Amino acid sequence: MGQLDGKIAVVTGAGSGIGLAIAERFGAEGAEVVLVGRQKERLDEAAARIGGGARGVSVDVGEEEQVRQLIQDLPRVDILCTCAGKAVFGRVDETPPSAWKDLFHARFFGQLYAVHYAVPKMPEGSSILLCSGIADAAYVPDYCGGAAIAGAVNAMAKNLAVELAPRSIRVNALSPGFIIGTDIKFNLEGEKAIEFVKRSIADTPLPYHGHPEDLADAALFLATCNFVTGQVIEVDGGWTAT
Repeated sequence: MGQLDGKIAVVTGAGSGIGLAIAERFGAEGAEVVLVGRQKERLDEAAARIGGGARGVSVDVGEEEQVRQLIQDLPRVDILCTCAGKAVFGRVDETPPSAWKDLFHARFFGQLYAVHYAVPKMPEGSSILLCSGIADAAYVPDYCGGAAIAGAVNAMAKNLAVELAPRSIRVNALSPGFIIGTDIKFNLEGEKAIEFVKRSIADTPLPYHGHPEDLADAALFLATCNFVTGQVIEVDGGWTAT
């Protein structure tokens, strides 16, 4: 018997990295997983490996109508985990505001769309897992827009936890630090990318790297612990403790 037997779990950003690791963990625990992302072939391959009725659905989470259709086609949603996203780095006076706006639309509103359409289909005991990042709690250079998004997502999680508590729907946020083995797209290249990696490692107290599977461990805990809601779980090797 798995901890998630009989549950329908929707995981966005499930084609690779953190989202894929979470989808695999949920599937291993018996959930029927709906893997959501842009690359259908990659999603189908992952769904085939997971089995248990898992299936891939090609959706751009930044497009509200596509998200609405995704949820509409499901009988219910027991677990919603929103991991899709990207990153944009740049100094505030050098980065076009439109870049931050586009990032906010994908990273914040993409999650809000999913919650908006999923909640009416969520029975008592359901769980929502948002994904933010440590940039609202620790300084990440040249990432003011990302910091704002992380803060907004965390605030939304806490507010929704109280709003949805009378319906016995729990809401928490996963906040990853420097995680290797992801395909998150960002705009750093060459020496800037190398410097970012070096600094991220230096800012992490634990002497080893984080992996997508570490987020999957945290996600399973949040999806199954019925008395945890309104929390931001920093999976960061101690970065935000410094």
